[in-house]
Amino acid sequence: MSELVPVPPRERMVTLDVLRGFALCGVLIVNMVVYNWRIGAPPDDALPNQIAHWFLIIFVLSKAQTLLTILFGLGFAMQLMRAEERGEPVTGLYLRRLAALMVFGLLHITLLWWGDVTWSYAVAGLGLLPFVRVSNRARVIWALGFVFVPSVVTSIPAVSSATIRVFMEPAEYGAGMARMVRAIHGPSHAGLWWEHLRFALVFMAAVYASYFPWVLGRFLLGYVAGRLRWFADDGAGHLPVFRRLASWGGAIAAVTAAITVMTKVGWIPLPALGLGGQLGMVVVHEAGLLATTSFYVGLVVLLLQRPRWRRVLAVVAPMGRMPLTTYFTQSLVCTFLFYGWGLGWIDQVGVAAGIALSLVILSVQVVLSQLWLRWFRFGPFEWLWRAAVYWKVPPMRARAPLPGHGS
Repeated sequence: MSELVPVPPRERMVTLDVLRGFALCGVLIVNMVVYNWRIGAPPDDALPNQIAHWFLIIFVLSKAQTLLTILFGLGFAMQLMRAEERGEPVTGLYLRRLAALMVFGLLHITLLWWGDVTWSYAVAGLGLLPFVRVSNRARVIWALGFVFVPSVVTSIPAVSSATIRVFMEPAEYGAGMARMVRAIHGPSHAGLWWEHLRFALVFMAAVYASYFPWVLGRFLLGYVAGRLRWFADDGAGHLPVFRRLASWGGAIAAVTAAITVMTKVGWIPLPALGLGGQLGMVVVHEAGLLATTSFYVGLVVLLLQRPRWRRVLAVVAPMGRMPLTTYFTQSLVCTFLFYGWGLGWIDQVGVAAGIALSLVILSVQVVLSQLWLRWFRFGPFEWLWRAAVYWKVPPMRARAPLPGHGS
């Protein structure tokens, strides 16, 4: 039985790193609204903010997380397959991976930011285990069921209220938000860990019934892509698949985006549609998320087959190689910018300025991740994650600069 070890850096799939890097860019752009506590707030009448608002809705909102969760599912599938190929116990390794991710997530919540998603990915990741031995067809069917059915059912007001009441009264959500806002405005970091943890639980209690199936469904889609080895050789062996994803995904995304815009501006009045029509709009929304993400994936893979585009797009690959470090450092920087213990910019940054600020932060992260990976094999948190999963300390220093990182 061969020893189970992490994937060597030189064997990594650049396409996945690029996709993960772009997903993290989108996550920061969307999270900037949350850090700034402008959740659901309409933009002001300034034209740049109006343009930025529509940009977020059409191109980024929930699409970045959809891409990231699909990639997480794909990564889980690849690790499970490697364990099977080596004859290693699958469940033990996988559970250690999830347990370490859960610990990172809880530390992220308590020390930095309540909005961490990694702990919830660890919980949802448990749901993949029952699907290890089933067919890909069954995985896809279940995935689509998890994506659409809970979102539609919990959009029924009575069901939504009942699911929240399992853990709290709906009014407690508003009270929890008010407590969190006061804590963010506070000048001290002391006590924030408790407020973060408490509001993270309050927030999840309001959305758990749809959120966890939503994530698991995307994990399963990524799992199928991993099982089919679509990204082997950076996708070069499955280009017809990616052409279909780009063409069909783009077409469906355009239609659903047009419907979303017409709904937002009132050309399609939701109240006039009745409950059935409103639930149908939920289906349209979820289909749009999957279609837009499919378009992004197909387009990126196809462009990466061209040397010139490969050099351009590979700029974000280092961030994608160290996703935990990238994600956590985004929280460190942004909580310093917006919280009272830092610069206290909360609710002072418009949507357009928030996107511009995101691009500045991402530019710095691109440079720093490039420099880091010239000398080190992993990001700091990726190194810790591997040490926890494999129960051994992996070598940190790179023997030589890696391809695309200074050789």
